[in-house]
Amino acid sequence: MYWLQRHAKWAWPIALVAGVLLVVGLRVWPGWPCKPPPSDGGAGSGVVAGQASDLASAARRIRFLQEQVNRARQQLVSLQNEASARRGRVAAINEMLATDTLTECPPFLRDDTTVRALQKIVREAAESGGAGDSGRDRLNTAASVARERLRSKLDALRDQLTREAADLDTQAETLRQRLHLLCGEVEQIQRDIHRELQSRSGPHGETVG
Repeated sequence: MYWLQRHAKWAWPIALVAGVLLVVGLRVWPGWPCKPPPSDGGAGSGVVAGQASDLASAARRIRFLQEQVNRARQQLVSLQNEASARRGRVAAINEMLATDTLTECPPFLRDDTTVRALQKIVREAAESGGAGDSGRDRLNTAASVARERLRSKLDALRDQLTREAADLDTQAETLRQRLHLLCGEVEQIQRDIHRELQSRSGPHGETVG
């Protein structure tokens, strides 16, 4: 009985110490998902926490800016392609007008009902070899009118496409400037992070603190 009382006297303190060591061990064990201990008011812990928060914010900002950069690049490619397509259409119309091949129908003109109708009149007049004199005269007159209207229509369409290409070029230039600013901001934040990490490293690259 005496032996039991003597050992019971030390059992509780030993159990208490073991519990404390277990809790401490779980907190400091690498990779253990525990919450950081609350600040004890010391100056050092506040600085470290502030630096970590700043670096995390900078990393989030970089990810956000990189998403903006990717979207801007995609939009820039799209604008450049659209502008190039319109300049190609302008070149095709210029060729039609210069060579007087007004009855040709590039793909972008196939859905223009006015152009197709005028081209049909011009073709019918050119193919009316078997018509009588009066019939040929009427077809030729209609073809002359249709040809003039077709030229005017193509001139107007060329001017519209030229303006659209210029507007797309302007949008692309504005987007290019925005892309330059975004990339510059990303590079600046990366330099700031690099300097911060260097300032927290010892002479041999070891983290200070």
